[in-house]
Amino acid sequence: MILAVIDHGSVAAAARALEVNHATVLRRIAEFETRTGVRMFDKTTRGYQVSPDRRDVIEAMREAADALGTVDRLLNRARPSLSGGLRITTTDSLAQYILPGLLPELVETNGTAVELMVDNAHIDFARMQAHLTVRPAPQLPPELDGLPGGYINFAVYDLATHAADRPWLGLTGPLARSIAADWMRSQGGEIAAHGDSFLALAAMASAGLGRTILPTYVGDAHPALVRIMQPQDLPRVPVWVGAHVDFGRSPRIRKARKHLAAALAAHPALT
Repeated sequence: MILAVIDHGSVAAAARALEVNHATVLRRIAEFETRTGVRMFDKTTRGYQVSPDRRDVIEAMREAADALGTVDRLLNRARPSLSGGLRITTTDSLAQYILPGLLPELVETNGTAVELMVDNAHIDFARMQAHLTVRPAPQLPPELDGLPGGYINFAVYDLATHAADRPWLGLTGPLARSIAADWMRSQGGEIAAHGDSFLALAAMASAGLGRTILPTYVGDAHPALVRIMQPQDLPRVPVWVGAHVDFGRSPRIRKARKHLAAALAAHPALT
């Protein structure tokens, strides 16, 4: 539960990812803190934040979770789990605007059903939740073997009637660790609201709450928004098609990964 809250950015998001209710997550955290006598989170106006002096405990928890994940992988490698459908995890914006048009050919070429899993947080490949991930990132973590499939370009969007020095709509949750969020923080200025999804931020900007930074394939799709700035100091971000190193040995997964990476690289919105 504790790692889920950290990885998903909030108690509510962790509850959705774990398919439990909000109260269950809070109860489990409270039980852990009572049992160990150690407070893991500080409750702030922006939700539950990890206490700075508990980060070493968090890293130990991750190591334990990874060890359990290794056991899961070794057990699952003996099962025919790779012979069924293809589970792909991706972000909500890629699932909304990019991937749907690429999936029919993927299904036809690979002769398998596809299950699309949408989550902006890091997917837990150690626990075999997906075969492939389609993610924007400067680089993949070492446990993933991936191919580049195009690039995400960013721009600042606002209403056409915007005034100068409009407040920002900030990036929170998993997006707070993105290159786009780092760039926005470097600009300074008032932040009127936050969102943990580019889809939500685009809707908020369309409603007139403020300006925000978006992938161009998201911002350009909203008729109420216009590009007001194309940052030259904000690098485009590669979109990777990755598989866990254990899955990468499967010919079927390798074939699907290669096909999807090529299709993404050829997509006009990702050039």
